[in-house]
Amino acid sequence: MILNNKNKILIYLICYLSLILGFFLNEDFAFGFIRDHLVHKKVLNIFENNILHGFLNYGKDPTSSEKTIPHSPIFIFYMHLLEKFTQNDFFSRLINLHFCLLIPFIFYKGLLIKYKSKTNSLYFLIPIIFFLSPYFRSGSIWIDDNIFSLIFFSISIYYFLKFQNEEKRLNFIFYNTLFFAIACYIRPIYCLFGIYFFLSYYYDLEKKKYLIYYICLNILLSFPAVYYVFILEINEWFQQYLFRRNIISVISLATSVIFFYLIPFILYFVKIKNIKKFSILEYILFLGYFLILILFFEYSLPYSGGIFYKLSKLILNTHLLFYFLSAISLVLLTKFILVNQNKKNNLFDIILIIILITIELDGVIYHETYDPLMYILVFLVFKNEIVKKFISEFNYNKFILIFTFVSFFYFSSVIKTLIF
Repeated sequence: MILNNKNKILIYLICYLSLILGFFLNEDFAFGFIRDHLVHKKVLNIFENNILHGFLNYGKDPTSSEKTIPHSPIFIFYMHLLEKFTQNDFFSRLINLHFCLLIPFIFYKGLLIKYKSKTNSLYFLIPIIFFLSPYFRSGSIWIDDNIFSLIFFSISIYYFLKFQNEEKRLNFIFYNTLFFAIACYIRPIYCLFGIYFFLSYYYDLEKKKYLIYYICLNILLSFPAVYYVFILEINEWFQQYLFRRNIISVISLATSVIFFYLIPFILYFVKIKNIKKFSILEYILFLGYFLILILFFEYSLPYSGGIFYKLSKLILNTHLLFYFLSAISLVLLTKFILVNQNKKNNLFDIILIIILITIELDGVIYHETYDPLMYILVFLVFKNEIVKKFISEFNYNKFILIFTFVSFFYFSSVIKTLIF
């Protein structure tokens, strides 16, 4: 099929209508978004009479049956504003859904900036992955903080890419920082990505005095949050949810989920590098990690854990298959990340992986934390040479690989929801 403008419009009209159909059918194949939405609605009344009172008593409102919602008060206030404006949950959700459509659009604009391509029309197909993400779909339909924050995080990355790939203009840094701050106020754990941005600007800014301006801007934008959490000590809404699992369990589960979203690129990596066996050092890493998991892994929640963990429980009703898949994941992920000849690029990708593991500080590993965040980071931020080669030489075969992967996961989610 030739991707002329008429076909492009038709493709995304179908994608849009599928999302609208999901909206009217109350789609939640990610499972849990309807429940979360109803829980969020229970605490909206905290802002009803006095906004300031709502913020100062968030997480400890005596009139609320849900006293410790582990989500940002800014996000709950956003839901409150939608409800006040529309006076109707249906229209609130519909407006939010259309806000979320900014994500695939900004993602596409980011692709054009990073890969500097105006000739490869197939780039236009890549944002389809969002419409096949069960988490993007459910989060857009049911007003989720992950997806809503990704609107601003995507805009932040867009300006970050403009700074890196076009002109080294300070206004791009300002917009990157501003929209990143908004994303963090909605989903506070995203502040960890500030480490990545800071190190990038540290290496890229020739005049270090501009780095001082950047630091001051961050301090200014973060001061309300610091004052709110540490001075006023309004932190009950998240504090009790931190560090609820041992570090081995968190690392293994998070790494397995990260690996899952890199599977199309790792398959491509294995093919072009003709990888048929591991080295002795890699076998030692595999066996050592496998043994560590046997000794220290602890996770017994009936929900969450990621696809490999769920498969292990479903097929064998033990953790052994997960240990095996997790050890394989670690070895292949290590080979994949360290493929860059440029050591600085390796360092930045390693930092991203560490941040992605760390964002599940609560110790409960959900796919929704990484989906569609991983797509945004892999396509737009990762410096991996294999990813760059995959996307810069994007063709129909690679699109089919990506499309098959996301479609498989989406329909797996549908089957899981309908059967289980």
